[in-house]
Amino acid sequence: MVLTKVSKTKKKLILASGSRIRRQLLEGVGLKFQVINSNVDEDFLKRELHGRPFEEQVIRLASEKARTVGINNPDAFVIGSDNMCTIDDKIFDKPIDHEDAVNHLSSLSGKKHYQNNGISIFHEGKEVWSNFDVTELEMRELSLQEIEDYLNLDKPYSACGCYHFESNGKDLFTSINGLESTVMGLAMEHLIEKLNQLGVIEL
Repeated sequence: MVLTKVSKTKKKLILASGSRIRRQLLEGVGLKFQVINSNVDEDFLKRELHGRPFEEQVIRLASEKARTVGINNPDAFVIGSDNMCTIDDKIFDKPIDHEDAVNHLSSLSGKKHYQNNGISIFHEGKEVWSNFDVTELEMRELSLQEIEDYLNLDKPYSACGCYHFESNGKDLFTSINGLESTVMGLAMEHLIEKLNQLGVIEL
């Protein structure tokens, strides 16, 4: 799907994330924005939210990121986002090392899994919008050598699910049901629509 280009960013916009791909997604549609990393303690929040529905977890994490940055920038519209890669009731966090990355991709090989995306927008001290989106992906059967070759190619050790979908990781899949932008960490189609409704942008 081709995203609608933004003709004008009318209000102050902040992305509360240091994610390179989220920044590129926003830049790709012509948005003008500032990046301020939230520095939220995600590990603490994940422990607190353990066992809760995935939807609740990603929205809460996104909200905390947006809220933390929004406190010091009340005039801005602050975007927070979070992704979780899940299969059944298991969450695949970012791998801790190469061996863990191999185990992640071995577990996903030949199976369906889900990328869950939460987005939150804070403005003037309150959350003005939150959104949950999920995309289903089916990974083809991968041999151990294919996994090693892919990891050496993309080095996706900081990626949710341990693949760079925006790069060579896309070739790992036989089917994708949902938004590709959700897989990459920001459900852009929903976000752009809401920013337009809020008067932050002009299409």
